[in-house]
Amino acid sequence: MAMRETILKAIEEPMKRYYEDMTTVLGNWQPLERAAAELLEGRDVNDEEIPEVYLPMLQMMRLIAKVTRESEWDWADPRIQEIFKDKAASPLYGIFTRVMAGTVSAIFSNLQIGTLVEVGAGPGQVTQSICEEMVKRNQSIPLIISDRAPGIMQVREKLARAFPSLSITAHIWNVTEPPPGDLVDRLVKPVLVFERFCLPYAGHEAIDMISPIADILVMQDDLSITGRKMSFDLLYEKIGTTFLTFSEAMRHLKKYFSFIHTCDKETTEAINSGVTTFTVALK
Repeated sequence: MAMRETILKAIEEPMKRYYEDMTTVLGNWQPLERAAAELLEGRDVNDEEIPEVYLPMLQMMRLIAKVTRESEWDWADPRIQEIFKDKAASPLYGIFTRVMAGTVSAIFSNLQIGTLVEVGAGPGQVTQSICEEMVKRNQSIPLIISDRAPGIMQVREKLARAFPSLSITAHIWNVTEPPPGDLVDRLVKPVLVFERFCLPYAGHEAIDMISPIADILVMQDDLSITGRKMSFDLLYEKIGTTFLTFSEAMRHLKKYFSFIHTCDKETTEAINSGVTTFTVALK
């Protein structure tokens, strides 16, 4: 109970900032949904029809529609890599990076954490922010980063050079499978695991791979509250993503955790969103 109350209190500030960012920067997300519907019908959408904050996502959706009409989707395609990089650097994804880093940092600053584990670190944007927070707070919690792509080793080398006072290790881990044994062997409890947008590419079942090692789990995934697919969901399914629902995610999480908290309920209601994005679970 004490841990639960400490975490809920700790994440109030990052969630307050998230609310402010999303209600001022994001505003109404419906133009993006309308654009997805147009693209699914084979029509193009002009940049001027979309709020500027959404343009990197529009560019990604436009490319998805074009490429999947002509051929198979290939993440190694230079066009895709460039658009994905721009999307990751967009103001909207900057908000997501800040709130994830802020939430994780708030937890480890208020609780004794034995190991931090990042699932799906990608290029390490969130990781870098968390490393910066540890250095700023004069903390050095062992950090394990993982990703299914071998490039995670280069990400680790870059971070190790930038933050020589921190203990950072890296492992290749496809979360459709159990964690590698050498990763598990490094864990010191309590373990705080965090992941950002891994489940759309791995499915709900990945929760069963991640949860056993986590004492605290922070998830950042768009989970449909209504269970109804939007045009945006149908478009992204063309590149192999899974439609995620709140109810199915809860079914998996409840097998492992005694307390599950939807962090962004106020934000979801304020922007009339059909998805919840931030979830914290405790054993």
